Amino acid sequence: MLINTKNVFIVSLILFIILLFVVPTSLITTDLGNTIITIVAFLFGIIAGFYIVVTTTDYNSVKNILASETAGWISLYQNLKAYDPPLAEKLRDLIDIYILKAFDYEIIDYERGTRQEFEAIKNLLQEVPLKNDISYIYEKLRDKFDGITTSRQQMAVLGIRTLSLFQWVILVTLATLFIFCLYGLRTGEVFFDIVTVAISSSIVLVLLLIRELDLYIWNEKTFGYDIFENVLMSIGQLPYYPTESLKKGRVNPSEKEYRVGVLINSRSMERKIEIIKK
Repeated sequence: MLINTKNVFIVSLILFIILLFVVPTSLITTDLGNTIITIVAFLFGIIAGFYIVVTTTDYNSVKNILASETAGWISLYQNLKAYDPPLAEKLRDLIDIYILKAFDYEIIDYERGTRQEFEAIKNLLQEVPLKNDISYIYEKLRDKFDGITTSRQQMAVLGIRTLSLFQWVILVTLATLFIFCLYGLRTGEVFFDIVTVAISSSIVLVLLLIRELDLYIWNEKTFGYDIFENVLMSIGQLPYYPTESLKKGRVNPSEKEYRVGVLINSRSMERKIEIIKK
């Protein structure tokens, strides 16, 4: 389930403000509260920082892998177009189907969801004949497809959540304890209340950031949509967007003409393609 970070932040901000009027001041003693909040802040900082480093590393790896794979599709089509134009037209259609299918899944799942479409492309490339006079292009085709295969294998390894449920429980528990101590130590001063709300809301943002990095959806407009749209346009096809992404505001098309996939059957993910012109 995808969560809108901006909306969650606003809701959490309102909730934390309401808690100012619900949670009594001086709920816990100063000595006890300061001891607990110091330990919890130390542990939360170390664990959250470690999780951010780990998830960011995997996130950057996925970006590089996607860039390599999509560049491989473009190069593969262009080389086959120069080598065997009729087969290149078939490849274009298969790549189009592959990319459209990829949009039915999140980045974390798209490799598993597009295996059938990938096999169709693989079978087509096996039909490419060897032409001795331009055999160097044939070798390029093989190299490009091998690179794409390698990228997909790497995605299969990285296409899982980095953090387990147990790790999330620990992180959320520490965050909750920290916020509880902040509210329990309040003295009723306005400045202290403002700081409490600001820090509590910031902790929520940190948790949401880690979650988005863990699911590879942070800054998804660039590497979750644009990078695939570039492939479609490079092979002579219109950009494509699923209706769910448009309705949820995950992407806002800038093209004057693009395709939209209207979901007909949610179980089979069957879609009707419509062309939108601005």
